[in-house]
Amino acid sequence: MNIAVSKRTILLRGKIYDAIEDSWYSYFKDHNLTFVANRLDQDFDALAETVDCFVITGGDNRKIRRSTERRMTIAMMKLNKPVIGICHGAFFLTKFLGGKLDKKEGHRTGEHTVTYKEQEYLVNSSHRYCIKSLPSNALVLATDADGDPEAWIDHNFAGIVWHPERLESGWIPPEIDKFFGKTNY
Repeated sequence: MNIAVSKRTILLRGKIYDAIEDSWYSYFKDHNLTFVANRLDQDFDALAETVDCFVITGGDNRKIRRSTERRMTIAMMKLNKPVIGICHGAFFLTKFLGGKLDKKEGHRTGEHTVTYKEQEYLVNSSHRYCIKSLPSNALVLATDADGDPEAWIDHNFAGIVWHPERLESGWIPPEIDKFFGKTNY
């Protein structure tokens, strides 16, 4: 399976650089990875043709990154291919598809539990927002202690607010894991 992965941007000495967290290599070790550069002068439709799904990773929220992710998401939509958002990516997709966000205290660093099908899972937490309303057809898969969505799915779109690539277990709801070709549930 060929997975397109967005790259975060880092500002260093006044210049913006693309970067990818090392844990993605381990998380997708059984897949081919295609990294999407934060450049608008590329053929997103052609790139989308070559991949099976697109993962919008966590990290910053710079304009060049959002523009790149938006164009790649649209190219994937045209082909009815999956787009999965992680942390920043979940918030990006939520807003892109018509949902709403709000500020969230106490989730910036550390861990908290999420509830999935009446079972609790410990996840990491690196965000200062929460999802207040989902895109119109989205289904909530996991919630935090306040009942705010932490994972959702809407046909070929999905969002996960935590970072599974940083978890030892790498756990995500199986409804989303299927996008990565996993069927052992």
